Formats: sequence, C-alpha cells, structure tokens
Amino acid sequence: MEKNVIKPVAVFLLLVTLWYGGRAQDFSYTQVFAHSSTLSPALTGLHNGQFKASMLYRNQWVKAVDKPFTMAGGYIDLRSKVPFKITSKDAFGIGLGFVAENQGVIDYSKNSFNINAAYHKALDFHGEHVLSAGAQLGFLQNSVGYENVTFMDQFDGTGFNLSTSEDLPVNTINSLDVGMGIHYQYARDEDLVSAGLSMFHINSPDISFGNNDENTLDETKNQLYRKYIGHFYYQASINRDLALTPRLIAKVQGPNQLAMAGSTARIRLAGGQNENAIHLGLFLQAGKTFDANFKLHTTSVLVGYEFNAFNVGLSYDVGLMNRYNFKSNPGNFELSLSYFGFLTDNTATGCPVF
Repeated sequence: MEKNVIKPVAVFLLLVTLWYGGRAQDFSYTQVFAHSSTLSPALTGLHNGQFKASMLYRNQWVKAVDKPFTMAGGYIDLRSKVPFKITSKDAFGIGLGFVAENQGVIDYSKNSFNINAAYHKALDFHGEHVLSAGAQLGFLQNSVGYENVTFMDQFDGTGFNLSTSEDLPVNTINSLDVGMGIHYQYARDEDLVSAGLSMFHINSPDISFGNNDENTLDETKNQLYRKYIGHFYYQASINRDLALTPRLIAKVQGPNQLAMAGSTARIRLAGGQNENAIHLGLFLQAGKTFDANFKLHTTSVLVGYEFNAFNVGLSYDVGLMNRYNFKSNPGNFELSLSYFGFLTDNTATGCPVF
C-alpha cells in the first residue's frame, strides 16, 4: 500500500510544480534551421525556392522517465518577389508553423500555432546584401491530463478507485504570443554570411493554470520569460564538392542560458538535375540555469541526406554531465524532413537546412 500511495503523491507534486512553480522556459532543438520559425521570423521565405515545407520530431529521455518528452512540429512558408521594378531584388515571405510538445506522465502538453511574415530588402543592385525583418503572431495552448493523477481520498483499501473531492483548476489555458526578428545576409556565388537577432514571448504570456481559475486562492502568475536568440553562420565553399557551415547560436530566457557551436559539412555526391549530397555535423551545447553555472553539457552529431529538393536529417544528443546522462538513457533523437519547391539554383537551397 505504501508504494501505491507514494507514486500518486509524487505525481501530484510534479503537477503542482507545473502550475505554481515559477516561470517557464521553452524546449530547445538541435536542428534549428529545419523549423526556422522557432529561430527567427525574419527567416521566413529566406531561401532559393518559392516555398519550403518541413517537419521535425524530437524524442527526449526515452528510458530515463516513464513517459519520454516528445515534440513534433511542422512548418511551411512561401516566398515571392515584390512586383515593382525599383524593388526587383526585394522579396517577402509568409509562413505557418506549429509545435506540439508533450512532457511527462501527467500529459502536460504545450501546443503552439504561429503566423510569420518577413520582408527581405536588397541593399545593393545585385541583391548580394539583404536585410530582413519579420514578425510572428502565435497562439499557445497549455493543458494537463488529470486522468493520470490520483489523490489520497480516492484510495478504497485496494486501489485508487474512488472519485476525488480535490478542487482542481481548469486543465486547459489559451494565450496569445508575439515575436519578432531582424537578419542580415551576404551571399556571393556559393559563399554566404548570415547573422540575426530575434525575440520571442514579447508579451510574456501567462501560462498559469491556477491564476485563471476563480475557485483557487493562489494569484501567482506563471509567465513565460522573454526569449532572446542570436545566431551566426558562415557557409563556405571549399571546392565544388565540399562546403562547410560553422554556426553559433545563443539563447537567453530569464535565468536560463544556452549556447550551441559547431559545423556541418555538405559533401556533394552528384550534380546537375540530380543534385544529391550528404551532410555531416558536430555540435557542442553549453548552458546555465538558475541553480547551475554555465557548463558544457551536450554533444550532438548529425547525419543528413539531400536529394534534389528533399532533405532528411537525423541527429543524436549525448549528455556530457551526469544530470543530463541518465542510466540506460540512449540519448535524444531528432528527425527532420524538408522540401524546397521550385529552387532557382540546383546547387544549394541558399540557407542551412538542419
């Protein structure tokens, strides 16, 4: 009996932590360019195709917890030139994206849907220098599944079969979310330099379950911290068949900090109308939370395959510290699929794809 009581109590404490336990932070992804709306809305439509469609799936802590954390997302954007002679090198992009996250045994879910728009202004006659600005309007839904939570008053001597008299808050809340970003890109031949800044959760949406229920006495808000992201990458063509893309991404969200540095290598296998290549990548991630110093904690490897406009990538994260490397944990897997429609240049997409 004692064992059966301890487990529901622990689950309930985790539930309380979710709605009262301070301000939240976002998931982090390894293949950030596969779902670019999570990196910056200014990247909407910034590629060599007329549209881009992608899907991303992440499975985290597969054997470390009873129910692993999962994330699935999709993204599509359209790119169009501005129909005026004076702005013939300019372009704009519009896009839609969604992310569905599920965390833990109590089915804490966070679903987001966002609309993105960006304008890409050419700063020179040839369009090699481009300054972009973008905005994002999102809709957040946070929910908790009470069906997996039990309380002491449900125990009838043999099991938790009775109904509870606990006064529980609403288990679903909705809120608006706003983001924006700026981006600079210089492209010449197959070389490309890019840098950008973005800010998410500008309005600090309140995701507290208890704060939205008149039946609860707690008035503490649980607002998302504003998230600031800076990124830089350099796509360097070493020769016709090899290109390197070193990158640096930094994120700050309240007391939490994360930095990722590494590079991908694109190795061309065939050119022309049947362009195909393999991508290999290695990244290191370091971070800081409110109760820990800034430390290196994860290394990630990436393998990708590109065939014409199709791209598929698989990455694998391995923890470098005990707190990130649970016993028997096989690591964190991430899978991406992307497609660029009507590419204007068969040699590359004009931006990282993973």
